Amino acid sequence: MVRVVFYLPHDHKALAPVMQQLLDTYLHHIGDARSKLTTGYNPDINEDWIPLTASTWKIIREHLERPRFGYLDDMDEDSTWFWVLTKRGFDTWMQLTGDPFDPSGHEFRYISRLPWREPSSEHSRLSVSVPIRFITDHGPDKVRELALALAEHLPFTTGHAGLSLSFTRGESRLLPLLKDQLIRHPGWDVPIAGTTVHLGNQIDGVHWLNFLGPSVLEAVGGAQTLRSRLSAPDTTVQELTGGRALVTLGAAPLAGDTKMDEPEPLLAYRELARVLEPWLQPFYPFNTWSDFTEEETRRWWRRFLD
Repeated sequence: MVRVVFYLPHDHKALAPVMQQLLDTYLHHIGDARSKLTTGYNPDINEDWIPLTASTWKIIREHLERPRFGYLDDMDEDSTWFWVLTKRGFDTWMQLTGDPFDPSGHEFRYISRLPWREPSSEHSRLSVSVPIRFITDHGPDKVRELALALAEHLPFTTGHAGLSLSFTRGESRLLPLLKDQLIRHPGWDVPIAGTTVHLGNQIDGVHWLNFLGPSVLEAVGGAQTLRSRLSAPDTTVQELTGGRALVTLGAAPLAGDTKMDEPEPLLAYRELARVLEPWLQPFYPFNTWSDFTEEETRRWWRRFLD
């Protein structure tokens, strides 16, 4: 699938006013949403997947636009909700998709961080996806338009879009079977699991589309400096409102092939990775995937650097 992700250094209270607009933006771009999004999941509405009927759509929209919790600091630590929230590690989780056991590639997923008075490096996260055939049917520019339309309303630190694997279930079983393919086709991303992310001002890798928020863009020297350091002919740096920028690596997302591409696969990706290396999220040994050695995971994590 093709996945668009934004990391947001804000609680749900700050994001709730734009959630309806973001959902509508996604639905507008995919078209015929009723046939593409048929089930939803929210642990505060139901502990299991529920069909998306007219009544459940109404409940979901109300849930997205309403902040339900204040700061956890103000809660009684012995209260049920304090225990529930701190144990699960997030405030709000909304996931809308097709059949969860036979994914179509369409998905809207939002998870917000816990609301503390002095927030940590955790980020809330919005991700949406479309199937590969969406590019075949509508062209890559349609995905770029969707990403830019979402970015317009989001106070992101970073964001990205590109080819991504999809694991509804069985990730720990399937990933080991893909070891050789992951190394051979470095343009594919392995999505982060459904938890909030301790990202700070770090960047979650290099992708086809790379969104840099104000703090990150300032750290790398601004859009003009970034543009001057990138020489790949298909790379563009587009300045966005609010001191933000979008770096696009080519006309469409590419998987690459280390056994066929010459002289260096995904050269533009590697060039951007080298420029952004001081700000890329580093590899940690505890990131090792099931049945992957630490060295195998490190090799994939640094696939555009080494």
